[in-house]
Amino acid sequence: MVPEPYQTALIFGLSGLACVIAGTWIVVNARRFRRRAVRVPGRIVELSSFSGGGSSTLYRPVVAFTTLDGTPVEAKSVFASFPPVGFVGEAVYVLYDPADPGKVRVDRLSGRGGLHGVLFAAFGLIFVAVGVLIAVLGG
Repeated sequence: MVPEPYQTALIFGLSGLACVIAGTWIVVNARRFRRRAVRVPGRIVELSSFSGGGSSTLYRPVVAFTTLDGTPVEAKSVFASFPPVGFVGEAVYVLYDPADPGKVRVDRLSGRGGLHGVLFAAFGLIFVAVGVLIAVLGG
Protein backbone atom coordinates (compact mmCIF):
# COMPACT_ATOMS: atom_id res chain seq x y z
CA MET A 1 0.00 0.00 0.00
CA VAL A 2 1.30 3.47 -0.93
CA PRO A 3 1.51 5.89 2.04
CA GLU A 4 -1.13 8.64 2.02
CA PRO A 5 1.25 11.61 1.38
CA TYR A 6 2.53 9.86 -1.74
CA GLN A 7 -1.01 9.15 -2.94
CA THR A 8 -1.81 12.85 -2.61
CA ALA A 9 1.45 13.78 -4.35
CA LEU A 10 0.65 11.38 -7.18
CA ILE A 11 -2.84 12.84 -7.62
CA PHE A 12 -1.48 16.40 -7.75
CA GLY A 13 1.37 15.43 -10.04
CA LEU A 14 -0.74 13.51 -12.54
CA SER A 15 -3.49 16.15 -12.56
CA GLY A 16 -0.87 18.83 -13.15
CA LEU A 17 0.76 16.83 -15.91
CA ALA A 18 -2.61 16.42 -17.63
CA CYS A 19 -3.15 20.20 -17.46
CA VAL A 20 0.33 20.87 -18.87
CA ILE A 21 -0.33 18.49 -21.77
CA ALA A 22 -3.77 19.98 -22.44
CA GLY A 23 -2.45 23.55 -22.22
CA THR A 24 0.38 22.76 -24.60
CA TRP A 25 -2.08 21.19 -27.06
CA ILE A 26 -4.28 24.32 -26.90
CA VAL A 27 -1.29 26.61 -27.57
CA VAL A 28 -0.05 24.49 -30.48
CA ASN A 29 -3.55 24.39 -32.03
CA ALA A 30 -3.94 28.16 -31.58
CA ARG A 31 -0.63 28.76 -33.36
CA ARG A 32 -1.53 26.39 -36.21
CA PHE A 33 -4.89 28.12 -36.63
CA ARG A 34 -3.28 31.56 -36.64
CA ARG A 35 -0.78 30.50 -39.34
CA ARG A 36 -3.51 29.39 -41.76
CA ALA A 37 -6.19 31.91 -40.77
CA VAL A 38 -7.18 35.01 -42.70
CA ARG A 39 -7.67 38.28 -40.79
CA VAL A 40 -10.61 40.48 -41.79
CA PRO A 41 -12.66 43.21 -40.12
CA GLY A 42 -15.91 42.11 -38.52
CA ARG A 43 -18.40 42.94 -35.81
CA ILE A 44 -19.63 41.19 -32.67
CA VAL A 45 -23.35 40.63 -33.27
CA GLU A 46 -24.17 38.52 -30.22
CA LEU A 47 -22.64 37.24 -26.99
CA SER A 48 -23.77 33.70 -26.39
CA SER A 49 -23.66 33.08 -22.64
CA PHE A 50 -23.60 29.85 -20.68
CA SER A 51 -22.76 28.71 -17.18
CA GLY A 52 -19.08 28.11 -16.58
CA GLY A 53 -19.80 26.17 -13.42
CA GLY A 54 -20.81 27.58 -10.07
CA SER A 55 -21.89 31.20 -10.34
CA SER A 56 -19.65 32.18 -13.26
CA THR A 57 -20.98 32.99 -16.72
CA LEU A 58 -18.82 32.61 -19.84
CA TYR A 59 -19.40 34.54 -23.07
CA ARG A 60 -18.76 33.24 -26.58
CA PRO A 61 -18.89 35.96 -29.25
CA VAL A 62 -20.86 35.53 -32.46
CA VAL A 63 -19.19 37.57 -35.19
CA ALA A 64 -20.31 38.76 -38.62
CA PHE A 65 -17.72 39.35 -41.34
CA THR A 66 -17.16 39.02 -45.06
CA THR A 67 -14.58 36.57 -46.41
CA LEU A 68 -11.97 37.70 -48.91
CA ASP A 69 -14.09 36.24 -51.74
CA GLY A 70 -17.09 38.36 -50.66
CA THR A 71 -19.14 35.72 -48.82
CA PRO A 72 -20.96 37.08 -45.75
CA VAL A 73 -20.52 34.85 -42.68
CA GLU A 74 -21.93 34.83 -39.16
CA ALA A 75 -20.22 32.37 -36.83
CA LYS A 76 -19.66 31.62 -33.16
CA SER A 77 -16.11 31.67 -31.83
CA VAL A 78 -14.72 28.44 -30.40
CA PHE A 79 -13.42 30.27 -27.31
CA ALA A 80 -15.50 31.61 -24.46
CA SER A 81 -14.28 33.96 -21.75
CA PHE A 82 -15.17 36.10 -18.80
CA PRO A 83 -15.14 38.97 -19.23
CA PRO A 84 -16.26 38.82 -22.86
CA VAL A 85 -13.73 39.75 -25.58
CA GLY A 86 -15.93 42.68 -26.59
CA PHE A 87 -19.47 44.00 -26.61
CA VAL A 88 -22.32 43.59 -29.08
CA GLY A 89 -21.89 46.00 -31.97
CA GLU A 90 -18.14 46.40 -31.43
CA ALA A 91 -15.91 46.32 -34.51
CA VAL A 92 -13.21 43.64 -34.19
CA TYR A 93 -10.76 41.80 -36.37
CA VAL A 94 -11.75 38.21 -37.05
CA LEU A 95 -9.47 35.29 -37.83
CA TYR A 96 -11.18 32.63 -39.95
CA ASP A 97 -10.11 29.39 -41.56
CA PRO A 98 -10.30 29.84 -45.36
CA ALA A 99 -11.10 26.12 -45.74
CA ASP A 100 -13.99 26.45 -43.25
CA PRO A 101 -15.07 30.08 -42.65
CA GLY A 102 -17.35 28.95 -39.82
CA LYS A 103 -14.23 28.35 -37.69
CA VAL A 104 -13.52 31.79 -36.27
CA ARG A 105 -11.70 33.52 -33.45
CA VAL A 106 -11.68 37.16 -32.43
CA ASP A 107 -8.18 38.52 -33.01
CA ARG A 108 -7.48 39.65 -29.47
CA LEU A 109 -5.23 38.17 -26.82
CA SER A 110 -8.10 36.46 -24.99
CA GLY A 111 -9.91 35.50 -28.20
CA ARG A 112 -7.16 33.64 -30.07
CA GLY A 113 -6.87 30.72 -27.65
CA GLY A 114 -3.18 30.86 -26.87
CA LEU A 115 -3.72 32.63 -23.55
CA HIS A 116 -6.14 29.91 -22.45
CA GLY A 117 -3.52 27.27 -23.13
CA VAL A 118 -0.72 29.15 -21.37
CA LEU A 119 -2.86 29.64 -18.27
CA PHE A 120 -3.95 25.99 -18.28
CA ALA A 121 -0.32 24.83 -18.54
CA ALA A 122 0.81 27.27 -15.83
CA PHE A 123 -1.79 25.95 -13.39
CA GLY A 124 -0.67 22.46 -14.31
CA LEU A 125 2.93 23.31 -13.46
CA ILE A 126 1.81 24.63 -10.09
CA PHE A 127 -0.01 21.36 -9.41
CA VAL A 128 3.09 19.36 -10.40
CA ALA A 129 5.22 21.51 -8.07
CA VAL A 130 2.76 20.99 -5.21
CA GLY A 131 2.85 17.25 -5.86
CA VAL A 132 6.65 17.23 -5.75
CA LEU A 133 6.66 19.25 -2.51
CA ILE A 134 4.18 16.91 -0.89
CA ALA A 135 6.29 13.90 -1.94
CA VAL A 136 9.53 15.45 -0.66
CA LEU A 137 8.23 16.97 2.57
CA GLY A 138 5.58 14.36 3.35
CA GLY A 139 7.77 11.32 2.88
